[in-house]
Amino acid sequence: MKPLNSPLEVGLRVLMLLQEAFPQHLDLNQLVLLDHSLLHSADLGGPESLHPAVPIRAGELGIKREAIEAGLEVMVRAELAQAGVGDGGIEFWASESADGFTNLLETEYASQLHSRAAWVVAHFGTLDEQSLRSALSSVAKHWSEEFTPVAEEELY
Repeated sequence: MKPLNSPLEVGLRVLMLLQEAFPQHLDLNQLVLLDHSLLHSADLGGPESLHPAVPIRAGELGIKREAIEAGLEVMVRAELAQAGVGDGGIEFWASESADGFTNLLETEYASQLHSRAAWVVAHFGTLDEQSLRSALSSVAKHWSEEFTPVAEEELY
């Protein structure tokens, strides 16, 4: 079993986001973008990022959706999160037992997750999906510059 980005770890991250956003309901696209912001908060002017600033982090967005879905499934089955149909499609929110469960987590990582989730939701939680994508696109453009090919004549 992989320790990073396992359904359980991703589920805990998403649960922290849902708990901070409560009573707001979030859809899958919002959760993907908010989770990415939680992990790479320093890129967005926030606290130190939880995951390292590797150059390929822009590519994470492409594979994150499946991981978020698996994490949400774990949290919904554990009755820590709920799902339903809203105006924008399928939405998720923290259940009544989410707060009690997350308060039991006493590790340093859980504490950092909680503080990053609070920061992310405070700064981006009320943005609609398009506004959130716009905020993240400026960061992604910066990342893509890290991969700009060097002209052959510059090598010599």
